[in-house]
Amino acid sequence: MIRLVAACFVVICFAEAMCPVRLSGSEQADLPRFEWVVSAGGTLHDKTRGIAVDAEGNVLLTGEFTGTATFGDQTLTSAGAMDFFVAKVDPQGKFLWVRSGGGELIDRGYAVATDNAGNCYVTGHFQSAEASFGHVSLRNRGDYDLFVAKYDARGNLVWIKSGGGMGYDYGHGIAVDKQGMIFVAGTVYGPGEFESRTLGGSGPGHAFCLALNTSGELLWSQVAEGPGSSSGHAVTVDHRGNCYVGGYARGQTTFGGHAIENEVGQDLLVAKLDAQGRLGWLHAGHGSASAMIHEITADSDGNVWASGMYRDTLQLADRSVPNRGEYDLLVTHFDSLGKRVWTKTAGGARIDYGLGIATDGAGNCFLTGSFAGEVLFDGTPRHSQGAAADIQIVKYDRAGQQIWFLQAGGERTDHAYTIVTDGRGHLYLSGACSGPATFGEHVMSHQGNNDIFLAKLKTD
Repeated sequence: MIRLVAACFVVICFAEAMCPVRLSGSEQADLPRFEWVVSAGGTLHDKTRGIAVDAEGNVLLTGEFTGTATFGDQTLTSAGAMDFFVAKVDPQGKFLWVRSGGGELIDRGYAVATDNAGNCYVTGHFQSAEASFGHVSLRNRGDYDLFVAKYDARGNLVWIKSGGGMGYDYGHGIAVDKQGMIFVAGTVYGPGEFESRTLGGSGPGHAFCLALNTSGELLWSQVAEGPGSSSGHAVTVDHRGNCYVGGYARGQTTFGGHAIENEVGQDLLVAKLDAQGRLGWLHAGHGSASAMIHEITADSDGNVWASGMYRDTLQLADRSVPNRGEYDLLVTHFDSLGKRVWTKTAGGARIDYGLGIATDGAGNCFLTGSFAGEVLFDGTPRHSQGAAADIQIVKYDRAGQQIWFLQAGGERTDHAYTIVTDGRGHLYLSGACSGPATFGEHVMSHQGNNDIFLAKLKTD
């Protein structure tokens, strides 16, 4: 049964203080601790954008690097301005392997996922006219083209596919279900194609979700239509083979056969699709906010959590929530029927992002991102260490109550773009730091403009 769910949710604005403090002073011993942090990169621009954990507890990372970059005892040199990378790290923080791809221009990895056999799947985009990924070269159709690649457990490239048209096209989210079916979320600007199937039409960007089998063959595609713009930024799956897409929509757009109209702003888009690509439910806001979902996660029962950000005014069912400065962060929770259970926002006078989201399967979720200056988290002010942004890691229970808050970073700009749980009581978060940064008792070394970090937290 297809249902268009009205935007109905509760908002609680939140904050805490600069040190990691539990809501209850008697529960300080329950605060998680950083077990280690490792860095990678070189003297230029390096960043992680996606993270995943395999069945053996190894961590997979993807992102971008510029020039010469070191990952453990392995060194890569980009072919041009910026290259894509995918790396595998063991539970002790040792880099097992790293692979790269690209050409003379800008090429990035945005998301990574794993299957039960230890293979990993990566999506992103490439601007280079010709980009080399191992033994395979891809040719660009226009501005940026999207790619989807499969690597085996040892880092060997199994296959790689590309698609797009003349515009700015990208794959931004990827997920794999228990049967090995691959889901990719992204955006295509103007007419494009993937595996000989047309994606998008004329006009601005169109969100899409693709389903591929383990051989990379396209099974189905769901693409937004209409004169309005939209973006697919994230995708996740539940144990029943359903997938959930997050992003934004603006103007008159149709997704999955249902019309979305928002003539005054760019608002959140969250949609459920079944294993055949049919729409189950959809949420799209109708406010004046410039809002978007950045990352999304789901548990085995189809409960969904999403992270993002907004500016201007976020329109809720029973109230309007103006932001406090540039961008405010948000985290929102839906039940398996598509009912919005709760939403929280936080922000200050500067730019504050909700970037990564993960769940532990017990109804708790973990939010990460960045904040700058003074920001209220659950009513208590937090302060970044310098004038630039710091990293926040926040745990919420099923009811949306904040359980704990942690802060990491240094005096320069630091962002955590993504976070994941391993099912063994650990959290991994990754992103980029632009100077020396502290994670609990661990200090991350720093080499260049932006360095990659990977940090491990013990939560149990």
